[in-house]
Amino acid sequence: MDDMFRLAVEACPAAMILVDGAGIVRLVNQECERMFGYERGSLIGASVDILVPNGAREAHSARRRAFGAKPSKRRMGEGRDLCARRSDGSEFPVEIGLTPINEIGVLAFVVDISARVEAEVAIRGYTTRLEQANENLAHFAHVASHDIQEPLRKIAAFADVLKMALANGDTAEATYAAEVMAMSSRRARGLVRDVLSLATLQATQLELRRVRLDTIVGEVLSTLSQAIKEAGARIDVDVGDFEIRCDTPKTERLLTNIVANAVKYHEAGAPPVVHISADRGADGLVRLVVRDEGIGFPPHLAGEIFTPFRRAHRREDYDGTGIGLAIAKTIADQHGWAITAAGEVKKGARFEIRFAGR
Repeated sequence: MDDMFRLAVEACPAAMILVDGAGIVRLVNQECERMFGYERGSLIGASVDILVPNGAREAHSARRRAFGAKPSKRRMGEGRDLCARRSDGSEFPVEIGLTPINEIGVLAFVVDISARVEAEVAIRGYTTRLEQANENLAHFAHVASHDIQEPLRKIAAFADVLKMALANGDTAEATYAAEVMAMSSRRARGLVRDVLSLATLQATQLELRRVRLDTIVGEVLSTLSQAIKEAGARIDVDVGDFEIRCDTPKTERLLTNIVANAVKYHEAGAPPVVHISADRGADGLVRLVVRDEGIGFPPHLAGEIFTPFRRAHRREDYDGTGIGLAIAKTIADQHGWAITAAGEVKKGARFEIRFAGR
């Protein structure tokens, strides 16, 4: 019988610890050695408190005495978060079951629940992000429907104008109405394209690899070369030799949207000046900064400028759908990067992205 008991104890997948009335360890199994990192000889005869985090030992001793006064089979710490302490001083979450054994003491069954706790934390994180995504989606749908309906309403209205102009033989009015309808159609198509692009972006996974920051900047400037040439823009670049781990196409798109805005939003007759720089902040993170000397935007819009369809300037003055910075923010969020904006009217705008790099 003793051999069968010993085999059962050693085969148990939970750590088993027999503790006497004075709190001294009298028996442990192999799983206990593995879980706590002690050899059996170091545990037998030692106080069970060595398995308890330093800050919880006093409370544990009080609970142990209370249990000894009225022993019963129960879960220890039910409703509380319990932690145990390994031989190296590290702590980990546990569940503990207690079973009194006659006059010998109490047999404790200890289960390491680290994996479960990590999964619960991950699920809470996913749930929080899903709730935020649902809120964003509701707002997005409301704003998108308004912005998309506007050009459609204009097409419908000018269809009537076109019909009357044709009926009256007014070629000039008909041509004007057709031009307005074509322009509105292009705007609606652009809005739908950007909405689909943003939705697709949110659904795709990152493909991460290490890439030099100057390589990304070079690709972005190559993509924007025609716009830079037409605007007569001056682009100053000083990003050092930092490397970042990122999804390269998405990161290029993020930076392209920001630099494109820096080139676009400038006073008429004043060629754009854009500075792209990178350094390492006091927090150890790499800071990529895109700063321009253009028309800027009111400071109070800094917190709203990444919202889909939120525009800092009139559409009549500067073309665009108001999605570009929302796409940039989405890509930054996917990577876990912080992206911020600051601006001042007629003094330019500044965008900063913080990420781990080397």
